[in-house]
Amino acid sequence: MRKQTKVVAVASAAALLAIGASMTSFAATGWVEEDGQWYFYDKDGNRVEDEWKKSGDNWYWLDSEEGGAMAIDKLVEDDDDTYYVDGNGVMVTNTWVKVVNEDQDDDDDPAEYHYYYMQSNGKAYKGDGTSVSKKTIDGKRYAFDEDGVMLYGWVTESGAMANGEDEWSASDVKYYFGGWEDGSMKTGWQKITVHDNADGKDDDYDYWFNFKSNGHRRAHANADDTWKSNSRYYHFDERGVMVYQWFQTGYSTESNATPSESATNWAYFSSPEDGARVTKGWFKVVAPTEDNSFLESEATFAHKDADDESERWYYSDSKDDGLVVGEIKKIKGKYYGFWPDDGQKGGRMLIGLCALQMNESDGSKIDKVIMADMDSDDLDDFMDNVDAGDYDDSNVYLYYFGDDADGDGSMKTGSVSVNLDGDSYQFQFKKTGAADSRGRGVTGVDDKKYIYKYGQKIKADSDDKYVLVHATGNINETGVKVFDYDNADIKNIDGVKSFNIGSDKDDEDNLKGYYGFGTADEGWYLVNTSGRIQTGTKSGTKDGYDMYWFMSHNNIKFYADDKNVSDYPQLDGWKDR
Repeated sequence: MRKQTKVVAVASAAALLAIGASMTSFAATGWVEEDGQWYFYDKDGNRVEDEWKKSGDNWYWLDSEEGGAMAIDKLVEDDDDTYYVDGNGVMVTNTWVKVVNEDQDDDDDPAEYHYYYMQSNGKAYKGDGTSVSKKTIDGKRYAFDEDGVMLYGWVTESGAMANGEDEWSASDVKYYFGGWEDGSMKTGWQKITVHDNADGKDDDYDYWFNFKSNGHRRAHANADDTWKSNSRYYHFDERGVMVYQWFQTGYSTESNATPSESATNWAYFSSPEDGARVTKGWFKVVAPTEDNSFLESEATFAHKDADDESERWYYSDSKDDGLVVGEIKKIKGKYYGFWPDDGQKGGRMLIGLCALQMNESDGSKIDKVIMADMDSDDLDDFMDNVDAGDYDDSNVYLYYFGDDADGDGSMKTGSVSVNLDGDSYQFQFKKTGAADSRGRGVTGVDDKKYIYKYGQKIKADSDDKYVLVHATGNINETGVKVFDYDNADIKNIDGVKSFNIGSDKDDEDNLKGYYGFGTADEGWYLVNTSGRIQTGTKSGTKDGYDMYWFMSHNNIKFYADDKNVSDYPQLDGWKDR
């Protein structure tokens, strides 16, 4: 600290000689030196006690506790006023003095010295005991108790120090006046070490506080409150502690806080050294855990994401200073998906191929993540569930948000090649529309060339060579259904027709084992390994099940290679349909 006038007066022989020299002109009825001490006698020859006497420009105290000897280097109590005389006995003015603290061993008062400020009249500045009376000295503000002792540390509104281990957190504690050697009132940002035993804590912590220009620490009784400074937002708990990292909002006080599984009740406030809320923008952090949330609890809105302690991308919207959750949102011209508020992974930016159930009334809102960052097995399972009718009329769609969260993570549209477990899959996602329709995988026939199912292009396996597909409409129509059939299970398809058995397999009109599946007008299509819809073949092509396929006038036909249906058990019964 820089209280340059603070001193500890020390009486010495040299000092006494000095004062003696200055008083040689005193008459016998005035100042008299006896045994190295100075006394003052009145005209009647009596020693004067408990009075101030002036010599030249200085005042001196005659101490009754010392038999009327001139006081040196001590505090002087005169009625309700406190003074200090230095080693020469002179009353000090306009300066700091310090005296040894006799109660230093008290845990609540670790100060080695007590500090006083002596005003121009020599009187120590004193508080009134009912409020904090602040005095500006050398450009800084200080406060003093009723005895004139400089206050330090945490101070209540009534002007009492509150430096016990846990007293700092009390609601009536408003000020912080630094350490016992400082004592100046703090304003602005201050990092202070305090003992915290709240929420299972029991240790010393370095917390950030902010104090207003009047010295009051900032505190928020309502967890949704914020303080804006330099275009940034901060929050302080009811004790005035600046919150940092993950913080649960939506409750009134720290004492009644309970873990919330709603992402709307959480905010992120950067690091302990900063603390400013991310008001608008991206940030990548570990989901809230017991270690990185201001409320120490395992039950958070994203506890499933916190298990592996991997960082996730989140976005905070300045509109309400909260996390974006459960929606597809346009951000700087691109669209992103965010996990809904399901109590497990809320707010996380979606990545990869995702199966999402969208809200019926607001198509940009995500009700449920069925699958996220899908692999090839996930895709197969999803399509199996589609074929089983599990998602009928449930607003379920496939989206693709890229496979590199750090690279982009935005929604992909149009024709996209998606790599799943080393294999490439072709998809078609809607290019146009707002967040309520853009990016959805298309379903149906595209320009009579290709067929898509939830965005995936239907293609035959290399072994099958062809795949039979039934589509109820084009991709620009609503309510379109697409079914692709395993060649081994074709006999289970309703509507398969058998025709007269001929003798020449190359002769369409005299074909033994000849079966038909309708026309393209009826929604039946034959698709090859490239996904191309077949419109005609000159001769039959053998598939992986030793059956031959060809197209004639958009009719799909197949036959057995030995002209004998009975040799193929998998075909038994077809001719009777």
